Order: sequence, then C-alpha cells, then structure tokens
Amino acid sequence: MKKNKLKRQFGFSILEVIIAILIISIGMIGVLSLITQNIQVQYIGKNDLIASQLAQEGLELVRNIRDTNWLTAGNDWKTGAGATTNSDIVQDGDYAIDYSGAIIDINSIDNAGLNIDAAGFYTHNAGAATAFYRLITVVDNADYLDVECKVRWKERGRTHDYAVKTLLYNWY
Repeated sequence: MKKNKLKRQFGFSILEVIIAILIISIGMIGVLSLITQNIQVQYIGKNDLIASQLAQEGLELVRNIRDTNWLTAGNDWKTGAGATTNSDIVQDGDYAIDYSGAIIDINSIDNAGLNIDAAGFYTHNAGAATAFYRLITVVDNADYLDVECKVRWKERGRTHDYAVKTLLYNWY
C-alpha cells in the first residue's frame, strides 16, 4: 500500500547549492573590493592631511619670525638682528625652517627632506626619515613679503605636491 512507498524527500540539489555559493561569492568580492579601496583612500587622505598641516606650519614659522622681529626693539621686520641670523626672513630665496628656528638655505625641494626627531616633531635635522619635503619661498615686494610653502611627498611611485601662500606685511 501507500505506506510502503518511499517517501519523497525534499532538499537542495547540488545545482542549487552551487548557484547559492556563486551568488554569495560575487557579493563577497564586491565587499572585499570596497574594503581595499577604502584602505587606499584612507592612506592617501592621511598623507594629504599631514602635508596640509606641514605647509601651514611652514607659513606660521615665517610669520612667527616676522612677529618676533616686529616686537623686538631695534629689529627690522624682515631682517631682524641682521642677515644670516635666525631672525632674518630670507628674502628672494628658497629655504627650509623647522620648529627649532634654524634657517637653512637650499636650492631645491628635493634637498629639504623632513625627519621625525626623538620628541616626535618634524625637523630638517637628524631623525627618522619621512616621505615629506618642505620648501619655503619668500619674494620681497618692498611693502610686503610673498611667502609660499610647498610640501612634497611620494607614494606608490607618484609625486604629490601641496602648496599654500600668504602675504606678510609690516605692522607699522
């Protein structure tokens, strides 16, 4: 009778299982691709942020020299205590400067590599080398100084530049 007949068993066929695995795999490839791309963008964004802060710091260092010269009796707002001192804003030239106040005449941004010292500060002196270079260019226009700070870094075979400019005036 009917009890003896084999009961029909319902389940997934091998073809259905393979199709399900294929669909899940395609979805996972998309997710992994998105994760990889986000990691790359985060890395590029991090270096771009560091470069923008280093460029702004370069302008602030020159502005600090101008402000100190202006506040110090007997100092000229541009040359400070005289040429070749750390109070001299090197006009019509390219140079490197860091938080220590040392001004270094250089002729190319490729000679202005930044290092990280033991205290964790970016400097042109001894320390662990970084991918960043910073060049400050000052042009004297009689009544004001045209100051540009350019930061360059290399990653994955590409060179990136970030530049900021400002004008500095005498505060009569």
